[in-house]
Amino acid sequence: MVSRNVGVKIPGAIAFCLAVLGYFFYKDNLRKESKSMEEKNVTISFSGKIDSMYRDYSNHGVTVLILNNKKRLEFNMYEYSRFQKNDSIVKCKDEDRIHVYRNGTIKSYKY
Repeated sequence: MVSRNVGVKIPGAIAFCLAVLGYFFYKDNLRKESKSMEEKNVTISFSGKIDSMYRDYSNHGVTVLILNNKKRLEFNMYEYSRFQKNDSIVKCKDEDRIHVYRNGTIKSYKY
C-alpha cells in the first residue's frame, strides 16, 4: 500500500537536491570571484603620501585613504589601524604587497 505522504516526500526530495546543487554552484562562483579580484589587485599600482583617512560606515566600514595626489584608495575595515596620516604608501604593479613608509621604517602588507 502506498503511503499518503508520497505527495510531500517527492517535492521535499527535489527541493533538497536543488538546495545541494545551489550550494555547490555558489561555492564555485565565490572561488572564481575571489581569484578574479586577486588578479585585479595585482595589476594596479599606486603611490603617494596619505593626506587624510576615514572609515565609510555607509559602505560596510571600508577604510578610505586620500593621497596627496587626490587618489582615493579603499581597503577592508580591518586595515584602519595599519595606516596613519603622512605615511607614504607604495604598491607596484605585478606585486601583491603594499609598502608603508613611516619615520624611517618600512612595513609590508599583503594586498
